Amino acid sequence: MPERTPCDCGCPNVFSSKEAENDLKRFRKKGPDSSTKALIEAILVDGVEGQSLLDIGAGIGAIQLGLLEAGLAHAESVDATEAYVETARDEAIRRGFGDRVSGRVADFNSVAADIGPADVVTLDKVVCCSPDMPALLGRAAERARRVVGLVYPRETWWNRVAARAIAAWGWVTRDPTRWFLHPSAEIDAVLNGAGFERHDVRRELIWQISIYRRRNVEEVIAAATP
Repeated sequence: MPERTPCDCGCPNVFSSKEAENDLKRFRKKGPDSSTKALIEAILVDGVEGQSLLDIGAGIGAIQLGLLEAGLAHAESVDATEAYVETARDEAIRRGFGDRVSGRVADFNSVAADIGPADVVTLDKVVCCSPDMPALLGRAAERARRVVGLVYPRETWWNRVAARAIAAWGWVTRDPTRWFLHPSAEIDAVLNGAGFERHDVRRELIWQISIYRRRNVEEVIAAATP
């Protein structure tokens, strides 16, 4: 069983084992969706051989699988839904990566202090689930030696309508899950302040895909080397 820490973010109330199974079936048939694929490819530009990954809100583990196949040494996933953590682990084992992955069920903000650094930290469609984006990205950046990779919703009128609709439905159903549209300028401010530089990868109808590279990466790695 994956390590489990209680989470009050609402996500376990939304995503079921059935949805995790369906997502895995789609992934096995078609691979990662276009935004996730674009993020994986952007990370691979700099190479990942022998490096480590922290995937926050990992889902079925599409990012870790893509990077492990390219030589990633180890991947740790954190997801608030137990079904996704178990599905990601089982698929990694099935593909021969069982000894190179670990996962825990938790709200990342509640366990961040217990998680060690990684070369690459990814948040694929996770920033939009958090009302406190600065805290989430600040803690993620603290654990990233080289790169932070993001997929988050663009600031468009159609996304604003969707966010209001989700909020209204949540109020009716008493579901705490919301969809937050955090401005790119505010995301940049957090990560720039943490020493990262933005590189846009791709813009889709709904999603913005960007990676942030640490400016003083060699100094950070040297300081962390015994």
